[in-house]
Amino acid sequence: MKPMPRLTAINRPFFDACDAGGLKLQRCLAPACRKHIYFPRICCPHCQGGDLEWVAVSGRGTIRTHTVVRRPQHPSFFPEAPYIFLAVTLEEGPLMYSRLTTPVAEDANLIGRAVRVVFSEEAPGRMLPFFELA
Repeated sequence: MKPMPRLTAINRPFFDACDAGGLKLQRCLAPACRKHIYFPRICCPHCQGGDLEWVAVSGRGTIRTHTVVRRPQHPSFFPEAPYIFLAVTLEEGPLMYSRLTTPVAEDANLIGRAVRVVFSEEAPGRMLPFFELA
């Protein structure tokens, strides 16, 4: 069985949105900031403001970097290896990490390629965000 995220009051809106097939991020409400935030937090990492809201985002982004995982750290992922792990800069600004679902050659240079979020049911009723090439 794959490890699943531990739900808390802070991150539950993110995972509830994923379960519904959408991507939501926090956004700082401080007038001088207004930045989107990933991963869920209790205050803005940019201005330390504590007034945050959850907003739907596009799910589109650009691959900033990637690596091929050949030897996963958890046995439940062994059958899926090798797979490509990405750092994606979302259109809204934050950097988000996940896996690429689009089959590509292991030596492909994906940096700068456009991606969009897709959701996969990784446990009963639990959808998690992944990316595919756009």
